[in-house]
Amino acid sequence: MLPKSIRFKNKAENPEPDAAERVEPWLVLVVDDDPDIVAITGLNLRNFSFSGRRLELMTATSAAAARSLLASRTGVALAIIDIVMETDDAGLQLVRFIREELGDDKMRLVIRTGQPGYAPERYIIDNFDIDDYKEKGELSAQKLYTTVRSSLKSYRDLMTIDATRRGLEAVLQTMPQIYLHSLDGFERFYATIWDRMVALCALEHAGGAILLRGCLAVLESGEWRVKAGSGCVCDEALWRRVQERTEAGETLLPLRMEDRLVGWVYLEHAQPLSSVSVHVLRIFMVQVVAAWQVLRAQLDLREANVAALRMLAEAAEVKDAETGEHVCRVVEWTRRLSLAMGLSAEVADAFATASRLHDVGKIGVPDRILNKQGPLDPEEFAVIRTHAQVGGLIIQDEKNFRIAREIALYHHEKWNGTGYPQGLKGEEIPLSARIVSVVDVFDALMSRRPYKEPWKVDDAASEIRRLSGVHFDPRVVEAFLRLLAREQPECGMER
Repeated sequence: MLPKSIRFKNKAENPEPDAAERVEPWLVLVVDDDPDIVAITGLNLRNFSFSGRRLELMTATSAAAARSLLASRTGVALAIIDIVMETDDAGLQLVRFIREELGDDKMRLVIRTGQPGYAPERYIIDNFDIDDYKEKGELSAQKLYTTVRSSLKSYRDLMTIDATRRGLEAVLQTMPQIYLHSLDGFERFYATIWDRMVALCALEHAGGAILLRGCLAVLESGEWRVKAGSGCVCDEALWRRVQERTEAGETLLPLRMEDRLVGWVYLEHAQPLSSVSVHVLRIFMVQVVAAWQVLRAQLDLREANVAALRMLAEAAEVKDAETGEHVCRVVEWTRRLSLAMGLSAEVADAFATASRLHDVGKIGVPDRILNKQGPLDPEEFAVIRTHAQVGGLIIQDEKNFRIAREIALYHHEKWNGTGYPQGLKGEEIPLSARIVSVVDVFDALMSRRPYKEPWKVDDAASEIRRLSGVHFDPRVVEAFLRLLAREQPECGMER
């Protein structure tokens, strides 16, 4: 059952024309310089209907007039063309114009001639891309009906095949976008699905304005929530129709995962969707479910990696009573500084999360050295320096922890190449480590240690500036100082 608070607007609030009145007619062009033939053709076809659609008859008394009509109208299903009009081969040249200049290979072309001697049937069939050849004398009312009906059926089938092809191509082109955007999380995933759904609905309608309103709803914590779309909420009556049933002007498509209904799409459209469009949409929904499962697995893996990273960081914090608050500040400053340098929010979050492990290698440093109440002697300092290499060994070169390993291993490298453990210089040092290096030193200067008092903000900023181009990347320092100038001091910092 759907919650009472989620309700679709009643269609009576926005009445639409009857579906039958909105069905587009078949466009049929009759080209003949004999007005009596044109009139008789119209009379014989006045009550014609095929596949629930009536005819709209367009007439021209010359090939030139027919060209003008075809230049202003699209979607002509059938043209019945006389051969001898303003010239002996005017009709044949019109056939060539339709196939070659207009590039229309789907319009059904029927040659109807009263002078077969000018253009023998076999010659015309062999040399022109037509679909039928009739002499005027043999086209009785019944034969005209049969010819028009078989031509329209052929046209409909060709258009169905073409619409299916275009729809499947659109689905194939869409899926890489969906898998790509899924990396940004579910909200972007839902928005992308809805955008592509709207585009697929418009495929068979050149105007592209077929969709009136609709929504994508998913099941979250036992409740249905609308995630994309406009003008819609859900009610229980709509829910009862969700079992893949459609009404004129409405389409409902389920999202099923392992026989469980996890979501659905409701579409309300100005014209009925063809069976081809509904079929393509259902194929698209199957692909969406597959992408959804991949996204869920990716997010679960990402969460597991973050949890593992957090546990490693907490293990390091247990070793050093000073580490906990220091790590929190490094994480926050790393995020802010990354953004200040113009990096994306996604990259900034990745750098910030990975920075939690910058000192994970201290797990391998003896407690007597790590917690010594006073300055370290040279031997002890040499042991402390090993924490960078130890951190790199603990994390290893696993792709999900690549950034964390970069930071742990290289955050003590210096811009001028005098740092450790590998003596990297300049841009040999990964950007993530260059950012954390500035943040780490700044916070260490600002923090109380057994061997020193905390520095004031201005003094620490001056030291960071002094070390620009020596210890730190000048570009990172410049961004950090700009950031520091506009940020309020925190954690008891004094100017």
